[in-house]
Amino acid sequence: MNVMRRTWAWARMRSPWLWPATIVLSAASIALVVFAEVATPARPFIPLWFLLLCPGMALVRLLRVGGVATELSLAIALSLALDTLVAGVMIYTGTWAPTAGLIVLIAISVAGAALQVSSSRQIIANAEDKL
Repeated sequence: MNVMRRTWAWARMRSPWLWPATIVLSAASIALVVFAEVATPARPFIPLWFLLLCPGMALVRLLRVGGVATELSLAIALSLALDTLVAGVMIYTGTWAPTAGLIVLIAISVAGAALQVSSSRQIIANAEDKL
């Protein structure tokens, strides 16, 4: 277990761009599938991946919790909560539009990824100053 923690910690430090890049690429792929109506065999899986993981992971990574399982669990739970919240707000305001809801979730995800990149830069700059 200790080896796994060290490996995950090393991966987080060595690749602070991995999850932000994954989130942005996932947002771009769902935009292509939904708005440009690109036909692909992966069409059902792209929205599932995005809606189940990306909005939550974009925000959970800002909390810097430890462990892969913890991050994934929190990301899935937060993603489902955000999906439900966006849909609920649209229903209660009488502005139900699934594409508009998807745009909001894409914006949340991309904004969270951008915050991850900027916070990673600050952490790296602070670490370099201490050296």
